[in-house]
Amino acid sequence: MANWRDEVLDRANEYAKRHGLIFVKQLGFGYDGIVFSTNCKSAVKALRFDRLYERERDVYARLRENDVTSIRGFDVPQVVRTSEDLWVIEMTIVNPPFVLDFAGAYLDTPPDYPEEVMEEWRAEKAEQFGDRWPEVQRVVAAFRKWKIYLADVKPGNIEFKE
Repeated sequence: MANWRDEVLDRANEYAKRHGLIFVKQLGFGYDGIVFSTNCKSAVKALRFDRLYERERDVYARLRENDVTSIRGFDVPQVVRTSEDLWVIEMTIVNPPFVLDFAGAYLDTPPDYPEEVMEEWRAEKAEQFGDRWPEVQRVVAAFRKWKIYLADVKPGNIEFKE
């Protein structure tokens, strides 16, 4: 039996075939799925689970409904198209500074984590981002304006221009 990575890759390849895309480079891989750049200067993200696809799709829909293309000067990818049956989102490629990867985000209601978990999370993020942590907190707070609660906050998902 194929492992989950192979299954996600098969769906990504089927999406590329349907839309005449060629994958140029793998941009990312993790628990959520796999991301590739394409010959059309877009990124294709094939997600591991339908719930992750739905979360990310719904966050992008909320951002599109509110004409959000950047938050506090951080660009947000724009959806090119989606595939409900393949759990794939094709989006524009953004350059730093940017915010991306919304599969772990929550809509409308923040996650109900115990305060001690949040304290540990904040300490970990402060260490990861160093002196940029206050700006990251402002970016995260700005998403809440649209009732989008980011959970997967880390370097790589929030990138600064060097």
